[in-house]
Amino acid sequence: MNASIHRPQQNMDVVYGAAAITCADVKASSRDTDMAHPTADDLKRHPAFRQTRDMVIANLVQLFRGDYLLSRLLLEEGRFVTFQAILCLSACQNAEERETWLTLGRLQTHLTPSGLTSRNRIEALVAIFERYGFLERRKAEEDLRISLLAPSTRMWSSDAAFLDAQTAPLALMADLPDLGERAKTAVTRLRVAAQQSLDADGAAPASLDPVAPAWSARSLGPATAGHRSWRRSFAAHLPAFLAMRARHDAVMRLTERDGGYLVFLLLLQEGLSLGSDRVCMPYETISESTGVSRTHARLLMEQAEALGLVSLRARGGRDIALLDALWTAADDWFADNISFLMRSL
Repeated sequence: MNASIHRPQQNMDVVYGAAAITCADVKASSRDTDMAHPTADDLKRHPAFRQTRDMVIANLVQLFRGDYLLSRLLLEEGRFVTFQAILCLSACQNAEERETWLTLGRLQTHLTPSGLTSRNRIEALVAIFERYGFLERRKAEEDLRISLLAPSTRMWSSDAAFLDAQTAPLALMADLPDLGERAKTAVTRLRVAAQQSLDADGAAPASLDPVAPAWSARSLGPATAGHRSWRRSFAAHLPAFLAMRARHDAVMRLTERDGGYLVFLLLLQEGLSLGSDRVCMPYETISESTGVSRTHARLLMEQAEALGLVSLRARGGRDIALLDALWTAADDWFADNISFLMRSL
């Protein structure tokens, strides 16, 4: 199950999926000048990579399984990109610079060139975010004719929980020799969270449990000022981040559909928990975990089979062979994502 590794993009000027976001006092290079960054190859060679990967998978499954609203808003690719852009554009606003204000029009102008979503769909997504309390509209104090989009506490909290689920395990890799001082300091701060995540079985943090009910209104911890500061710095990296994701064709093909990425995670976790490449994941179980219909669950599994990730040996998902390509895709995906997160800390 060894994977060929794709080296992360080092060119921060690459634009994919969205126009570049500029914060006047935050530049992508400002975090790159005094540190080297571990590449995906470096991470794959690290003895703690597999444990880190497995903890990230467990954290994400516990965060999203059963919470249909959160998983649909954050994991389907078009909504994910819109979610990311809203937070980055919001973090980079300057009240004195009208061109930085987060309006519906600016969001549409920013995202439409990506081809991932249309202006009409962006407007519909904004309405969905508003409906479920993730986004608010406010009149600009400087010009009451203009309505601004404002991420709610719930949106920031969801973003922070998503980030924490992925970054807490990174403390296991804090001994990378070329991590760089700033990133090493940031990752070291995560060591306490990572240690709290580890029980006798190496399970995910208890704070991400229990599984929330469908269309949950559960309360997540508030985002800190440090998280908002990170989001502001990350804004300059967003185009390169989306370009990195786009290189992982098999994973992206699944994330383009509701429930697809969560099914990818569930397959990996089931294989890891059983220690086997043969798993039983009935479509009814997938439906309960993701909120999609059993028919949609079947179509997702058939797509995974068409992508060469699994082999369906029995009807209804009752015997699924996890192929080497699935583990290769997972290792490539998580190594690239972890490398990018370390660069952005």
